[in-house]
Amino acid sequence: MYPGDASLGHLGKESLLQVIKYLVEKFLVGCDIMVLFDEASSTAEAEALLKLGLPVVVVNLRGGGGNGALELPADIQFPGASDCPAYFIFSDNAESLRSLVESAEFYSHLHYLGRFIFVTGSATGAPRLILDNPVMAWRPHALVITESNGAKRNSSYDVWSHEVFREDVPERVHRVEKWRRGVAQLGAHLFPNKLENFHGNELRAVTFEHAPSIVEVEGHSDGHHYDGIDIRLLYILADALNFRLKIVNPSDGGKWGSPLDNGTWTGLTGDLTQRRAHMGVANLFIHIHYLEVVDMTVPYDMEFGCFITPLPEPLPQWVALSYPFSLQVWILTMVFLPVGTALLYVASVAARLMLHDETWDASFSRTVFYALGIFLSVGMPQVPRSNATRGYFIMWVWYGLLLTAVYRSSLTAFLTIPLAQTPINTLQQYEHSQLVSSTLPAWGATGLTFKKMLQENPDPMVQQLALRYEPVSGAEEGILLTAQRKYAMMENRQFLEYTIATNYTNKYGEETLHVMRECFLPFRIGMAMPKKAPYKPNLDRVVDRVVEAGLVRKWFSDILFSSRKRGTAGSEESRGEALTVDNLQGAWLLLGAGWVVSGAAILLELLFGSPSRQPGTDPHSAKP
Repeated sequence: MYPGDASLGHLGKESLLQVIKYLVEKFLVGCDIMVLFDEASSTAEAEALLKLGLPVVVVNLRGGGGNGALELPADIQFPGASDCPAYFIFSDNAESLRSLVESAEFYSHLHYLGRFIFVTGSATGAPRLILDNPVMAWRPHALVITESNGAKRNSSYDVWSHEVFREDVPERVHRVEKWRRGVAQLGAHLFPNKLENFHGNELRAVTFEHAPSIVEVEGHSDGHHYDGIDIRLLYILADALNFRLKIVNPSDGGKWGSPLDNGTWTGLTGDLTQRRAHMGVANLFIHIHYLEVVDMTVPYDMEFGCFITPLPEPLPQWVALSYPFSLQVWILTMVFLPVGTALLYVASVAARLMLHDETWDASFSRTVFYALGIFLSVGMPQVPRSNATRGYFIMWVWYGLLLTAVYRSSLTAFLTIPLAQTPINTLQQYEHSQLVSSTLPAWGATGLTFKKMLQENPDPMVQQLALRYEPVSGAEEGILLTAQRKYAMMENRQFLEYTIATNYTNKYGEETLHVMRECFLPFRIGMAMPKKAPYKPNLDRVVDRVVEAGLVRKWFSDILFSSRKRGTAGSEESRGEALTVDNLQGAWLLLGAGWVVSGAAILLELLFGSPSRQPGTDPHSAKP
């Protein structure tokens, strides 16, 4: 029940000024104060506020009087940037104040998180008339001061406030303070944080599937269930701020949305601008493109624009013969083999001449055969007997054994695993097999937005990417073309990693597509909400705590792990497989090379004769 009519001109000025001074000194310390009054109201209150020594701006509202509408003047001057703007608004007529509240200037010029104190003399229904409307429903800090019903003048006033985003209360406008005989009777906090607790009321979040931020998981009671980084963040917010979360899809079936010629938006952004939802999530970039029409929370993640590229074709298996050793090891081996063979020959000749060791064939051809035989595990029917030759021979056998053992153990793995080439990891055109110099016919992303970003990038190398940019209709089309080696799709890294883990990883954990290591175009990710949403500071506070706890990174790791698990579900258990002809390409090539060399040697001996074997002679059976 609201008090009866009273004219502001007949209110007890001294007592009213005490109420105003109480509000300023207890709740508005450090605030920038603006006083707005219509032409029919007294300026005594404004003059009193000036005497308090506060930075007060006084504004004379246009119109008013009777049922006239009030308007802000065109040349109004506002206080400087402040975290606490406060507005004292005086008018005899509550209907005039209602017209001011609903004016476009009130919405655009006065800060939506400011402290609004309406002082009116038309008391019957005034608090409800001023506060219970769509404009003030999104402005949580508001009071209406009226004279108490039936009280004597100069003594009693009531202070009224309202509840916001509450459907569980019968009266959203209610009295919060009583001023009696110059003293506040209840001692209530008149500007509490009303949005730190939504008291179980429902808030709508608009989204759509966009992995890994939003993943649709089958099997829920209503036929589907959303999971993902953004969805888990929504539930954290719902739990922290005590509201019931209702997840909906964009009303027009779109996705992020785009502007129309009439200034409206489609998709998720359109639902927020029309306030059909309280928040929206879908891996939204904090970009001026969105900030012109919606507000966004502080960032909770950082994304980079990356290219997903096809992996190069595997190398032929015969190349596996060279893979167990690095290039440096092969060079050292090729150096030590002739040097070691020559030293073995010198040791053998020295032992024969100086120690008269006739049991060891010191010919150079036999020494080469023995030296190579050690590396090829060929049996040796003859061994040296002199200690000098034996000492060197033992070291040579030990070296060959170690080298051969290492080579054999590594060769088995390289024969059974496909030999991958270095994938595309950078943009640089002067490096081998990198993106700009690759043979891919085109690359790009959905639409032309990314192309414009590439063209405007100050890096000349990034600008070159725009020359072969070809847009695709959707991420699915771009990734499919990439799998066919016709394209390189650009998207945010998390989406690409999730797509590879889900659809392009086989049962052995091998990926068939690759995300470049060099990424660019960094974007901060935030949650969107309608312009001037009063709960933004509360969402920001919870989001900051989520980021500080490292939950976003943890959620992404969990979702990536579960996607790989689902992607390999039902696959046959990994088991050993027999080597194929393709695995042993190197062996067949070596055998063929041996046939060619031996055939050529036989042909040369037949044509030119063998210098070491003349008819009727045998060097090994000749007598000394």
